[in-house]
Amino acid sequence: MTGVFFRRLFSYAIIIFFISLATTLSAYSADMLVRDFKLLPTDQTAINSTTMKKDQNGNTAALIKIYTNLNENQTYFDNGVMGIVARENKPGQIWLYIPARSQSIQITNRNYSPLRYAFGEEIQAGKTYSMQLTTEGKVVNLVASVRYASIYVDGDSVGVSPHEIYLGYGEHEVRAQQGMMLYRDIINVTQSGPSRFELPMEDESRKYSDVTVTVPGNADIYFDGNKVGVGEWSRRLLGGTYSIEIKKENCEPQIVSFIATAGKPTFVECPAPVPYRGYLSIEVNPASGTKISEGDTIVAENRLSKLLPIGTRTYVFQKKGYEPIRRTFRVVANTETVDTVILQRIQYIRPNSVYGDLTITYGPAYGGTARIGGFCSNINLEFGYTLGFGRSGEVYWYDNDASGSYEDSCTYTMDELTAKAGYQFSFLNRLGLTPRVGYMMQRLRGGSHGNGAMCHDITVGARLIFKPIPFFGIFIEPEYAVPVVVNQLFSDISSHGGFSKGGFYISAGLSFSFSL
Repeated sequence: MTGVFFRRLFSYAIIIFFISLATTLSAYSADMLVRDFKLLPTDQTAINSTTMKKDQNGNTAALIKIYTNLNENQTYFDNGVMGIVARENKPGQIWLYIPARSQSIQITNRNYSPLRYAFGEEIQAGKTYSMQLTTEGKVVNLVASVRYASIYVDGDSVGVSPHEIYLGYGEHEVRAQQGMMLYRDIINVTQSGPSRFELPMEDESRKYSDVTVTVPGNADIYFDGNKVGVGEWSRRLLGGTYSIEIKKENCEPQIVSFIATAGKPTFVECPAPVPYRGYLSIEVNPASGTKISEGDTIVAENRLSKLLPIGTRTYVFQKKGYEPIRRTFRVVANTETVDTVILQRIQYIRPNSVYGDLTITYGPAYGGTARIGGFCSNINLEFGYTLGFGRSGEVYWYDNDASGSYEDSCTYTMDELTAKAGYQFSFLNRLGLTPRVGYMMQRLRGGSHGNGAMCHDITVGARLIFKPIPFFGIFIEPEYAVPVVVNQLFSDISSHGGFSKGGFYISAGLSFSFSL
């Protein structure tokens, strides 16, 4: 008897458990429900040329705009033999085109029991209707502790507190917010549960920290994958651990983690971005006595070997007696850049230059000479003018009449105009020789007789110059002038004045030159 009693007791317990489970499930489950279906008499969507649809008989279909909180991609419609003309999913709604005189539609969703809804009126062609498809539920009152706080249900704004709203049975995320006052939680709407939900709000500012991040060098600051600042960024964050990324062109990106302390300001000082680096190795020829400078700072001697941030670097290479060289190198990330710089000796005798001479010239008559000339690939062209200083002997003039009486005596100075061409040879670093040929015009000046008499000569000579520094030299030039055209007056005066036509000249003086 005892065994039978316990078996019956166990059976009753099993039955009671399943009845309780069924009761619980029925209390918390919800089926689909159509809460509103109506004609929209002023809505022209069903007959608008851009949104109108035709059924298989060529008649204009009716349009039902279905507003729903169900998953649109998991909700299906069936109109039996009448068929569905077309369906379009819109944000928060479904446009369902059906033939006129349809009686009902079958609605299915894998999370709910199927629903067949019978239209309460005849469906007319070309008319637009609206339907609210939701789940079984009830109207609840949401009351926040702060009056007029904004209410959000399942992520959607629904109004301000206090607020009545129809919610399907089951769990819903509810948020109430006004400024830094916030309520966020899950409420469970059941058939037998409460219809009023209190939403106690808390001051969220106590949960936040005012965070300020600074980075040297105007680096970019990224938070949650988005660029939020350059060099500095501020934001209020919930207390917790966060990470930011620091980026700058030609620098290695870095991740910086920090803790935002709730209720207190948080200051984050990030290290300066580390530039990408490369190796620069520069040999110099000649290898000794060369100073390598960047700007005004000497950074190395004889050779350069450094690990440097990537980019371009400009250096000046200097050695006494050699031309300074300015070179720019590009440093590439994680790469060794190798090069050689060859210095050139200073060219005192330059193949391309212009110059001016100040000269004393000795010859049949002496004077002061000024010249200007130049070299182009060592080919020389020069022009000069000599102002005569020395005077000739007395030249007596007599009347040309029969008496031949004495009339006057004169002394003369001789000016010269020259043009010369030649080719320069550089035998030593500071010594240059330029053989030349040229043209010379000798012209007499002085007295009342014979002023302006001229002699035209061809000259042959050579210019020997010594330059202690690149832009200054001392030169000597011997040359010989051969007369080719002499007017009679010049010939007569020269024979009586004690000087010759043409003749041997020697010039010496100072030369100032500028490179081209």
